[in-house]
Amino acid sequence: MKPIKVLQITQSLGGGVQKYVVQLCQSLNRNRFYITGCCSRGSNGENKSGDIPFAEAFREAGVPYFVVPMQRSINFWKDFFAFLKIYQNIRRNRFDIVHAHSSKAGVLARIAARMAGVPVVVYSPHAFSFNKPGHFLKKLPYIFFEKMASFFGDSIITDSPTEKNLALKFRIDRKEKIAVIPPSIELQDYHSEISEQERKEGQEKLGVSEGHKVVTMVSRLVPQKDPVTFILASHYLKKQFPRVTFLLVGDGPLMDKCLRMIREFGLDGQMKVLGWRRDYKMVLRLSDVLVSSSLWEGLPFIILEAMAFSKPVVATRSTGTVDVINDGDNGFLVPPRSPVFLAEKIKWVLTQPGVAAKAGKAARKTVEKQYCLKKNIPLMEQTYIQLFNKSKKG
Repeated sequence: MKPIKVLQITQSLGGGVQKYVVQLCQSLNRNRFYITGCCSRGSNGENKSGDIPFAEAFREAGVPYFVVPMQRSINFWKDFFAFLKIYQNIRRNRFDIVHAHSSKAGVLARIAARMAGVPVVVYSPHAFSFNKPGHFLKKLPYIFFEKMASFFGDSIITDSPTEKNLALKFRIDRKEKIAVIPPSIELQDYHSEISEQERKEGQEKLGVSEGHKVVTMVSRLVPQKDPVTFILASHYLKKQFPRVTFLLVGDGPLMDKCLRMIREFGLDGQMKVLGWRRDYKMVLRLSDVLVSSSLWEGLPFIILEAMAFSKPVVATRSTGTVDVINDGDNGFLVPPRSPVFLAEKIKWVLTQPGVAAKAGKAARKTVEKQYCLKKNIPLMEQTYIQLFNKSKKG
């Protein structure tokens, strides 16, 4: 039986989506599947995500790929040109399965794949665009595009049960066409143990004073991730905890606003904005608490990574996050856009080391049981094969 030809395509320049897609490419059985990648033009290296550029990540994974000029924002002519490029490449390569990731590729690639006669077309939203806070009328265009594109696909694979429920609530597709396969962690890459020498060297590298607790947020600095709430919570905590360093790891359009707020609140010495770092795993290992203040999500990869390091997580009640964190057990949840609640919960974790350690251990067990790569990759392979076999019968 010859391998099934699969295209993994996304517009995303990095972050959790990149981890997900590259991990999928690396982990799928190469005897059963021949994998090709597709990324947007900005992924060649001019992006500032701090991740390995997507094209380079594909090369390191030994995955052939092609590049198209996709962009996040809506632009009719540029999107149409990207659609043509996607269609031409799909038709030329005669893929058996096209798996599109995130909203822009989800629309363009699903339509192009179906028009090119691809037997199986799959879509993973990794956070529906219409889930953002705001008036319902502003969500209608995003809902319309999702519903329209669903007619060209065979399955939607969501990151979490709450993301699936969201799709059902807005009638994006039929229940039987929506599956849940969450992001997964290669556990052998995550060891929480750290020697005193490693800790000291890491703290010196980051500019963290000796003896300080470390509270970290790793995120794109965009409205969806709401770094403003993290900064406000840090402002409330700084007088009570002078021996705590707050780390903000990331970059994005809200960078200037974040830096201005840090200056205005007198956090200059206590909060360090590190930009994007490829050594973010080292930062996680040095951290005492990971914070996620997102307004909406699919299921944040960074939360799973922190949990794999046995770190207590304080996060907002957002889509996906509520599926992985059981409040008070393996992590802690607070309402979104509530800096006072966030500050109080961080304070609780910092002042209760026994509670923090217990939550960290439970977090690691959660990842081992439910978000292990060896468990979830076979689920994806099984889904691909079932859909492909069904297409041959139908």
